[in-house]
Amino acid sequence: MRDDKSHILVVDDDTRIIKLLKKFLQQNNFLVSTAISSTEAFELLENFVFDLIILDVMMPEITGLEFAEKIKESKKALPIIMLTALSEPEDRVKGLEAGAKDYLTKPFEPKELLLRINNLITSHNLYKKEQQIARIGNCLYDLSTKNLTSNDQAIALSSTEQKLLDLLIASRNEVISRDDLSVKMGGLNPRSIDVQIVRLRNKLEPDPKIPKYLKTIRNLGYALYI
Repeated sequence: MRDDKSHILVVDDDTRIIKLLKKFLQQNNFLVSTAISSTEAFELLENFVFDLIILDVMMPEITGLEFAEKIKESKKALPIIMLTALSEPEDRVKGLEAGAKDYLTKPFEPKELLLRINNLITSHNLYKKEQQIARIGNCLYDLSTKNLTSNDQAIALSSTEQKLLDLLIASRNEVISRDDLSVKMGGLNPRSIDVQIVRLRNKLEPDPKIPKYLKTIRNLGYALYI
């Protein structure tokens, strides 16, 4: 049993399938939303956070393949299990190319679907967790907890340093000007930006006098290379 229920979106124009899947998934401790068209599904995706999509290939308005491609283009990185009556290998390949992470042909065994759902959600959660960790040389910075460590040793950051590091990571490998940093830091004056950069550099760099990661780009600003 999970303490926090994973939220699944079921997209299928067959109301009988939707009812069966919703009942089965709820019995297995999932939160379930349903849509019988791509329009309904996109509205739900705009308003709710989902952990996985179960998607029928043969859909009205646009096909499941086209729907999956739109999800892929939107960078939502949501795992999709595609359901279809088509069982030819080329159909499976098309589904995977469109962005589906898994593919089941109808009729399917509910327990197999449950196993695949759990595997995909577990993998996706690990992926999301990895995306929240930025490696800067020997340092690891957790974007969710704002914790900075080096060789498993905690390094204290002030709230200002945390905010500045978040901004630098968001613009990683690109130059960001003092003026831009000043605005995004709530009007912190340029001289204070310089001071905070020095403090961060002392915590991130093996040799702050010869920075490898947090660099000053003359006449332009600063850049964090990671």
